[in-house]
Amino acid sequence: MLLGAKSNLLLFFIFSISTADLYICNGTNTISAPANLNPTIFYPSSWNESQIVPRYQINQECRWNIEVPQGYFASLSLFSETQSNSSLQLIYSNGMIDNVQIGTAEDDPYYFLAPKFSIVLEANSLGKLAFSIRYNEMPTFNPDNHLLTLTNPEIIFDLTACVITAPTSQVSLIASSADTNLFYSYIRLFVVFDGSSPNATNLGNLYQVLTSGKQLVSSSKTLTVMNLKPKVYSSTTLGNYILVQDYSNVKQFARYRLANCLGADCYFNVDATNGTSAIVSVSKSISYLKSLNISQTSNLDVYYGSIKSSNLVNSYNSKSFGFPQELNNYITTFVLDSKTALLEVTYGNSVTTWDWNKANNNRTGYITSPNFGISSVNQTVIETISGDDFYNYTTKVINHGLVGNATLQISTFDKSGNILEDHHHNKTNPPSTNQSFVHPGKTMSIVYKTNGEMTNGFLMDFSIVKISENATGILMLWISFVVSLLFL
Repeated sequence: MLLGAKSNLLLFFIFSISTADLYICNGTNTISAPANLNPTIFYPSSWNESQIVPRYQINQECRWNIEVPQGYFASLSLFSETQSNSSLQLIYSNGMIDNVQIGTAEDDPYYFLAPKFSIVLEANSLGKLAFSIRYNEMPTFNPDNHLLTLTNPEIIFDLTACVITAPTSQVSLIASSADTNLFYSYIRLFVVFDGSSPNATNLGNLYQVLTSGKQLVSSSKTLTVMNLKPKVYSSTTLGNYILVQDYSNVKQFARYRLANCLGADCYFNVDATNGTSAIVSVSKSISYLKSLNISQTSNLDVYYGSIKSSNLVNSYNSKSFGFPQELNNYITTFVLDSKTALLEVTYGNSVTTWDWNKANNNRTGYITSPNFGISSVNQTVIETISGDDFYNYTTKVINHGLVGNATLQISTFDKSGNILEDHHHNKTNPPSTNQSFVHPGKTMSIVYKTNGEMTNGFLMDFSIVKISENATGILMLWISFVVSLLFL
């Protein structure tokens, strides 16, 4: 009995030591802004950022209401370690909530506008929590004005302060991530307001828009985006941007979002189980659709630029093949009509570029200019596809884009580089559109040049079938014979 009593006493002593440093925060705590807004506020007040993060007691609910004076914003750095059965939430003055990721978050900045924000901890197990708060003056509001066109989306890179105005209805906004994971959370600096100034309703920050996986829509024709720290973190440094347009262009989608990728090879899920959905890929350089996994009864349409019938470049279903497919456009939108699809897109991958330029039996695809569907001088295309064998290259020009001095050349070559076919087209000698033509050879070359003209671009479908070299020779003799008869 005595031994048992000593054991219980020892356990109680050990437990007392292990819980002595656990703090209690149960209930609601109010933190007022100091008269002098320069000092940093620390919680617990005896802690600072150079010290070990303190632990909190189990089985308590804690809430901190923090005041933010008008004309200022608060910067919050969290130092936390919560278990899966506990929760840590940040509540903004507009009612939006951020659920802090379970695990460890150190010095991950959050930003809050007047009049207040709240931190809510539900401690169902032991954990750690401390935080620091700093106050900053709101920056001077001197915006750039962006008046959108009715049909075309616009990408805005400079997000210091901008007011976006839609021509007819509301503004649709989708947000990108930063260039690297290092700056990923810093896009919380960019706040969106439902109107023409920061005095309008706060709709949240770009991090919240991005992680929602949905477009943000204004209630009227104007929307404002503002960087809270333009002198410290610019959007051009972080690499983030927004894509905006008139909401009438995209209101039909159950879900509409940007395809964000921080690497060279990325997979994107498109979910159209609740209605037609779209995902937008933006790339400053050529990218490639490397593979597609799509439901049997679904269709995936690919648009360059704005989403209208004249900008449709291709459609895929479960029986489609011919990957990789070059995506030679700044803005590419994938529209899925039902169920789900998984897209593999690669950016700046030299191996995929080599695969794109390689001829394979039964391959299909399309070639288009970089700004197809938009009136632009930058529409020049120079493409070469070549393989180890002889092929029938079947081409079908959908849009020749031949205006003014623009030209199109379609050529094929044999193994020695000799020209087998060489077709030159211009405004007065355009190719037939939506008709298929067969061009035999080892290599096919497509050259479309605007020569300074504003055009809507060039679009051509192609397919490749392997043939024997003898068949090529017979075909060429037959073509020569037919041509000679025409001149008799």
